[in-house]
Amino acid sequence: MPVLRTPGDDGKQVWRFYAPLSLPAGGAELASVVLHHTLWVLTSDGHVHPAPCTPTEHLWWGDGWGDRASEAAAVVDQLLNDLGATVDLHQHWDAPKGLTALFNEEHKKGAELTRAALLHARMTPPRTR
Repeated sequence: MPVLRTPGDDGKQVWRFYAPLSLPAGGAELASVVLHHTLWVLTSDGHVHPAPCTPTEHLWWGDGWGDRASEAAAVVDQLLNDLGATVDLHQHWDAPKGLTALFNEEHKKGAELTRAALLHARMTPPRTR
């Protein structure tokens, strides 16, 4: 993955990368996602990738900021079905409501959501308040 180290807003060095449009599937499946500045996808064959996104975009996560939970849910939903999918965010509002609710919850920096938790959330309607 091409990366570049540049000064951040606070002067500290940060790594910047282009999110891929799709992931190399190679027979693997999504094992979990880690929420740390972006969605990191851990695969069943032991690889780690930033979540794919649309051209010139990336999914970012953290400290009350970030993309819409429905965008993260849409990407994860597509990757649960096909790790090599080229993601489409045009219909992110149609992402499974349980997954969207999961990504709307507060998560600690670096939280890992397992495949089982993601599949369960995808199949579970969100709780009513």
